[in-house]
Amino acid sequence: MFEIVGTVATDAGMQVLWNPERFASVVDYDSWEDSLLEDEAILQHVLAGMLVPINLGDSAFQFVVRVGDSDQIADLTERERGRLLVTSDPYLITSAGALYLSGLEDVSASPDNQALHVAASAGRYAVTVNLIDWESEPGSRTPSGDPSPQALPDFALLLNPPTGPEPAFRQSLQTLPPPPEASA
Repeated sequence: MFEIVGTVATDAGMQVLWNPERFASVVDYDSWEDSLLEDEAILQHVLAGMLVPINLGDSAFQFVVRVGDSDQIADLTERERGRLLVTSDPYLITSAGALYLSGLEDVSASPDNQALHVAASAGRYAVTVNLIDWESEPGSRTPSGDPSPQALPDFALLLNPPTGPEPAFRQSLQTLPPPPEASA
């Protein structure tokens, strides 16, 4: 199993997990605009299994990405499960051996050092996006208000090879369902 942790920021409205092979022709702003400016174009990449949207507006979030394999599935830790707010339906992503997690504006043929490199063996993966309520955990903030070094991430992305019959993959730019309503 592979795991990477890091902060990913965006000024383009969404973070994305993406396959660099699909974006080899994105070499400047004009080619980025042709491929990724419009929602319909982004959705085509989602439908092709080449991009997973984390569509929450301009933001910076802490991510953990876990990639499972036939020997060990990627799963939430017990702490993460205890603070889980909501999980997306699975998205499809196809890897040729490497994926990246970045802001939408950083998708290109030559990802910069702000993109997290995700080692994922060649194949198809079911990806779930898990929103964690890290702030609800005691000790999650330092006295100055910053996240503590032991704080959980905002998101856990779990990539696992589909097993048995493949699920109906999510085909939407709206990543997460609304959180459950608090009971009155």
